[in-house]
Amino acid sequence: MDTTWNPTRGCSSVSPGCDHCYAEAFARRWRGLPGHPYEEGFDVRLVPEKLLEPLRWTRPRTVFVGSMSDLLHEKVPVSYLREVLRIMKAADWHRFVVLTKRASRLKKLLSVRSRREFAELEHVWFGVSVEDRRHGLPRVERLRETPVAKRVVAFEPLLEDLGELD
Repeated sequence: MDTTWNPTRGCSSVSPGCDHCYAEAFARRWRGLPGHPYEEGFDVRLVPEKLLEPLRWTRPRTVFVGSMSDLLHEKVPVSYLREVLRIMKAADWHRFVVLTKRASRLKKLLSVRSRREFAELEHVWFGVSVEDRRHGLPRVERLRETPVAKRVVAFEPLLEDLGELD
């Protein structure tokens, strides 16, 4: 990845992999420090002042979207997700990588006919994090069922041997 883009901040735990979250550990350090971007710790919040950043980057980049959050967190409104997707669509000289542990929400978001244009973007890679068989592998199945042009799987933090994968 060349850079990160965080139009949202924060998250909440959904599985054992979250116990090893670097972003939460980082954010927790800064909770309560006035003026710091993480003065609210790892509480989920929208950061609309960051929305237009990718449009200002003229050199093509590979962009990790939401390195300090899960963009698909249930507290992020669909209307805001649409804005993030519009920016990614417009900034087509970049490659965007979106990882989530909320694969069912990703599938639901991109399966709606009015949002299919975003799912078909070749320069936006949608993916899931996998940490174990019980929680992570079902995310891979949801991703397979999601109508996207590019898929990616991140095996981190890998907490156990996954055995043979199809």
